[in-house]
Amino acid sequence: MTKPTKGTIELHADAARVRLLPGAGARVSTLRLCQPGRGFVDVLHPYPEDSFDPIRWAKGGIYPLMPYSNRIANAILQIGGEPIVLQPHPDASPHSLHGNAHLLPWQTVEHDATSAVVALDCAPSAAWPWHYTARMRFELAPSELRIGLELRNADTRLMPAGVGLHPYLRHEVQARLGYRATTVWPPTPEFLPSLARAPEAGEIYWPARSLPAGALTHYVGGWAGFAQVELPEAAWLQISADASFGHLTVHRPDTLAYLCLEPVSHVVNGFNLAARGVPHTGARLLAPGEVMGGEVSLKLLGET
Repeated sequence: MTKPTKGTIELHADAARVRLLPGAGARVSTLRLCQPGRGFVDVLHPYPEDSFDPIRWAKGGIYPLMPYSNRIANAILQIGGEPIVLQPHPDASPHSLHGNAHLLPWQTVEHDATSAVVALDCAPSAAWPWHYTARMRFELAPSELRIGLELRNADTRLMPAGVGLHPYLRHEVQARLGYRATTVWPPTPEFLPSLARAPEAGEIYWPARSLPAGALTHYVGGWAGFAQVELPEAAWLQISADASFGHLTVHRPDTLAYLCLEPVSHVVNGFNLAARGVPHTGARLLAPGEVMGGEVSLKLLGET
């Protein structure tokens, strides 16, 4: 059901600005950064601010991926040998998709001209049967937006947990992309990962090079924590993340309208893969009261 969007927050740093929608899943709808030595650049494929559909959300802006990212196969978690049934997403059925933090209204804790903190207290539900809390911190500088994420297990039992960000970047199909990673997890037709292997020649993106033609999805592990992508207006954006984010999802749809570079803590379906003994998934189980999180930076570099 589509709902009105309320309570926009706008941050400013010189000509840079960011618009936040706490009530629409703590989304960033607009991000404009200053290009060193030049003007400003609109970084994101825009998110419409007039309404919000928590089932078929608009593809734009940035939203948080908590308490997990991407798909859980057949919407069933295997935790300690016990199957836990989740709510599948209708557009990814029979799998679940992207957690529920971005579907819920967040509360504004504090904000000033250049920063804001928002928080979520999420009770157990069919989408996620654990109680958790989350916080996000936004700090804007003229050429950079830093986003801190924190996820806390507020339940009384172990909780599988993951964090990430899902940005939709403005994109031209001839743009170049660069990142370092040690492994790839080739996607199946259902967008679940096959077992990890070393990247082949056509899957290596350092130094930066153009993406292959058409739609694509890459799941990469052993990510070095930075990616550089060419934006319109001859600008380069660097996405940097701390060690909590060891995986990166690269996605471009059939329409070629945008490019998603998603820093995440675990591979798709990582909890179930880890339960089968697959290593290096990034999957974590948080004890009651335990916290995980990290920081991601989007920084405009100018021409390279």
